[in-house]
Amino acid sequence: MAAESLSAPTEPLVRALAAVTIACEDPAAMADLLVSAVGWELRARGALDEPLQRAWGIAPGSAGDDFVLLAAPGTDRGMLRIVRGTERRRSRPVAARWAGAEILVMRGIDTLFEGVSAHPAFTTLHAPFDMDWSEFGSNVHRAFIGQAPGGTHLAFTMALTQPEGRAFPEAAGPVGHVFDVPLITADFAAESRCLQHTLGMAPFLSSRFDGGPWHELWSLPPGTPVALDILKGDAPGTGLGGIELQGYPAAVIDPDAPPVDALDGGACLVTYTTADIDTAWQRIGAELGPTVFAEPVVIAAPPYDGRRTFCCCLPGGARLEICEL
Repeated sequence: MAAESLSAPTEPLVRALAAVTIACEDPAAMADLLVSAVGWELRARGALDEPLQRAWGIAPGSAGDDFVLLAAPGTDRGMLRIVRGTERRRSRPVAARWAGAEILVMRGIDTLFEGVSAHPAFTTLHAPFDMDWSEFGSNVHRAFIGQAPGGTHLAFTMALTQPEGRAFPEAAGPVGHVFDVPLITADFAAESRCLQHTLGMAPFLSSRFDGGPWHELWSLPPGTPVALDILKGDAPGTGLGGIELQGYPAAVIDPDAPPVDALDGGACLVTYTTADIDTAWQRIGAELGPTVFAEPVVIAAPPYDGRRTFCCCLPGGARLEICEL
């Protein structure tokens, strides 16, 4: 489809974060971490058939033969899908493209940390700590962060206060769904334009800073400028999943290029739902052109269950999948 310039959509083309796909050398270890230490459920197993691999734009067999799909009890949003792949190596403070997943914790985060940090598939990067984002319109929360198979950064976050004027996400159990996915870029303007102008996503938190706890957390050189926007689709509130767009100077981002016909190691594909896949397909195809891999195709396996999906690459190479509700 030829690229053309379109005005921004009046409503977001995407709604909820359905799943984050993680590629790693040991899918069984990743699944066991989520089930035995986090308390998630095995939701489905399935084959990575040829139509799905074509939709993702990957070489046959490059992500293994099958997948497992895991979810927090009581929800079919913010799930994690695990496939076979490489490990993501980080030589600089932050990695380009999708960097991991942030999981909602409703209660007992320190007890959860004890169990998760004891699991052999999890390497602690930071024990539970409090961070105050109230000056940016968010909340005070408590979180811990570690590295899981695939080089995936997993953050577990529990609210200590509520943001003024909007509710922090909620879940039925002590540990809920993935509610944020970090997208790392050295070209913040290009990624922001794509998410806001092409997809129509709306930022509900924006911050700019060059020091403080964030820099200590990620070992950033003092004075490194950081731009951070959290954007959402057309679902109400914030609980159905946001993209946390993070902009940094190229010098602190891993220089690895996105694979052409394979998935990144670790967090490698983010799947959002849409209420109008035909409009989404037409608009994204017009705006992003050759980075859209194929027309929408029906996929029988979960989480599609007979609905259509298609996949594209954002400006920095991160794979984004759009699936029918």
